[in-house]
Amino acid sequence: MVRKRRRGYKQYEARLIQLLRWLFKKANLNVDDHLKIGRLPLEIDLIVRRKTQKEIKTSLPRLFRYFRRYNVLELKTEQTPVTPGDLLKLQAYAWLYMEKHEIYSIAEVTATIIAHHVPPAVRRALPALGYKRLRKGIFKCRHSGFACYLIFIEDLPDELVPEELQIFSNPKRRERVFLSSFGKKTKRPLMDAMKELYESEVLKLMALYNFEPSFVRKVVKTIGKKKLSAAFSKEDHLAALNKKDIIAALGGKERLLKALIADLSLEQRQKLLLQSSRNGAAKRQNGKSKVQ
Repeated sequence: MVRKRRRGYKQYEARLIQLLRWLFKKANLNVDDHLKIGRLPLEIDLIVRRKTQKEIKTSLPRLFRYFRRYNVLELKTEQTPVTPGDLLKLQAYAWLYMEKHEIYSIAEVTATIIAHHVPPAVRRALPALGYKRLRKGIFKCRHSGFACYLIFIEDLPDELVPEELQIFSNPKRRERVFLSSFGKKTKRPLMDAMKELYESEVLKLMALYNFEPSFVRKVVKTIGKKKLSAAFSKEDHLAALNKKDIIAALGGKERLLKALIADLSLEQRQKLLLQSSRNGAAKRQNGKSKVQ
């Protein structure tokens, strides 16, 4: 089981690794995370292995049906963007893994970086490093000995991105995953990840779709009042309140009006009184017109 808080790894990466482990294990694959290779303190984020030589591609999401027997995965979230150096390290990790486990068939190996988006520096480096675009969001290296891929989830169409990756994409996709996962025990890991990483978005969605108060209280208790309060701005808090409740909390209309008038200058008060007199005269005139 992947550790939620791992030294040197951001919280988002730890949750992403956890969800991908869950996804690949559902496809009956062996999964190892933070696998050490070589003598240096180098680690591979994920190794996904077939248990036998038997093909299992149909049980995988479409995005990963290029997998072979041994698959090296490096993960880059929005908080830790991919760099040109990461493309070089990916291939080094794959070669070191093959050497450590005495794998001598490059046809059985793939290496992939799954990243949130394409930084400009990476886009400029792709041609020189031998990467060619297969389709929008997916690149393949032509010069590596094994199949080497670069996947940018923000550029992929929704139907190609598993829900486990959509969570780390953008608010619109998270909203869809939230609505499709709510109340389903089989999708609890998805909900847990969203509540931990995107707590303010989750609370706003619950308010938007008018979720049961009991469920809202449960979520607030799980995340913590202080953490949630810090995630919202003052504008968010005020927007969620009813105007009548705000006026009542300030002591009623009369008290609120007195407080507002007390802050006005003499000139502003005179203008307010003049405007009030005009409004009163206009109302009386309209009343007479209706009677006639």
